[in-house]
Amino acid sequence: MGKGDRTKNTKVTDDARAANPIGKRLRQLRKEHDWTLAEVASRTGISVGTLSKLEHGKTDLNFSSVNKLANGLGLPVTDLTNPASSLQGRRAITIGGQGVMFEASDMSYEVLCSDVANHRQGYMKVVVKSHAFDPDLPWHQHKGQEFLYVLSGRLELHTELYQPVQLKAGDSILFDSSMGHHYVSLGRKDAEILISMSLEGYRNVSDALES
Repeated sequence: MGKGDRTKNTKVTDDARAANPIGKRLRQLRKEHDWTLAEVASRTGISVGTLSKLEHGKTDLNFSSVNKLANGLGLPVTDLTNPASSLQGRRAITIGGQGVMFEASDMSYEVLCSDVANHRQGYMKVVVKSHAFDPDLPWHQHKGQEFLYVLSGRLELHTELYQPVQLKAGDSILFDSSMGHHYVSLGRKDAEILISMSLEGYRNVSDALES
């Protein structure tokens, strides 16, 4: 093996190591179904360039875009967030800090217990980074219902139809998530919350699609 071959193989290994779980799963699916990047782009509305960067670990998709990718491919989103989700099982475990992570301007969240086949309910641990209501930020808004439980800190939930409500650790709320909503941490500490919501047809209007 020549020096050039060793360099090439090292690059391939580094690329594979850098790819995130969603990128790796997409590459696996394309191989299984003999899909080209152009075909996936046509199905999902996500550009070829973004899909290529995703597979090589050079970009990430926001949570809304991951759902758009899954819907375009006719898969539950959990089949992308957890490569083992195609296996049948009756339980799911996420070790703290090892779920698939997403970042948004106002919060960061970790997807929990996604390794159950055809599972269309999402569970997330969320850190609310926003400490003031921003009227210029698009509402979080998606189909179905959302259950929210405050783990720590104090949260102020803003919605389109109701006055803001303040929640402390141990408090919970269930609401129609097609109603626009925002999360705000009160005090110095970021509030931590658990969220359960429907993933089927999920499209969060507050997330801008990477291109």
